[in-house]
Amino acid sequence: MANLASNKWYLWYLREVANGHLELPDYEENEDGSVKIYYGELFCRVPDCSKAQKKYTATNNLRTHLESHEDIELQEGNNGGRVAQKVVDEAVKWYKGLFSGIEPQAGGERSISVDSSAGQSASGLPPLPVKKDGSVHVTNMRKKVVEFGRKVPCDSCANRNDCCKDIDKCDHFVHFDCGEIHPTLAPSQPTTEEGTA
Repeated sequence: MANLASNKWYLWYLREVANGHLELPDYEENEDGSVKIYYGELFCRVPDCSKAQKKYTATNNLRTHLESHEDIELQEGNNGGRVAQKVVDEAVKWYKGLFSGIEPQAGGERSISVDSSAGQSASGLPPLPVKKDGSVHVTNMRKKVVEFGRKVPCDSCANRNDCCKDIDKCDHFVHFDCGEIHPTLAPSQPTTEEGTA
């Protein structure tokens, strides 16, 4: 999973499923009737599974769990070793598809509720720098990003002026505990609070 370890959409997938903000879609089926498992998946997507928010340590451990479900057919064959870039690209496309993965909407800045106390949050990440009005403190965020050894602008932002302004576009938001702000879910993805599929 080294190819996915720094992908912002994959990191958002891991964070948002674990904390209950993202409900995953049901499995699609391959041509042979087996369920399609994307490279790097660590959460069960079987409807009503009691372990849906349990993060497995590896995709093969998830596969072992899936074998415990009736009516789930897994694809036979080698499940370890290196994977082709095409497989990684397909997985990244799926992870990105869980979120809007779109360019920022007009007025990209949003009001955010974050505990701005010093240090790290319960997530182990530093809190997102915010202004008194709750909006992102872009200047302080950029300073922190540079302290982390990252560059501004990130790979997804066109220039420095665009960087650190929109969670749906900028790569750097994954380095902070963003409190109540989350990447926009894809239109077909319900939030767990809405409770609809």
